Amino acid sequence: MTFDEIKSAVMSLSFDEQKRLIMEVVPSIWPKACADDVCVAKIRELVDEAAVKRYREEHMDSI
Repeated sequence: MTFDEIKSAVMSLSFDEQKRLIMEVVPSIWPKACADDVCVAKIRELVDEAAVKRYREEHMDSI
């Protein structure tokens, strides 16, 4: 499979299957796949963005 085929297949998974992929597959490939600062920074950005979004939703943007 090519990268684009894999990406398309992942994007067409259900929410639950996408979450399962993140929870089960990403940790198993993390040590080899994300060994540089650029990758770590991108993942940190995604995590920070998710945390901020959740905080804003819970606190209604400080209203």
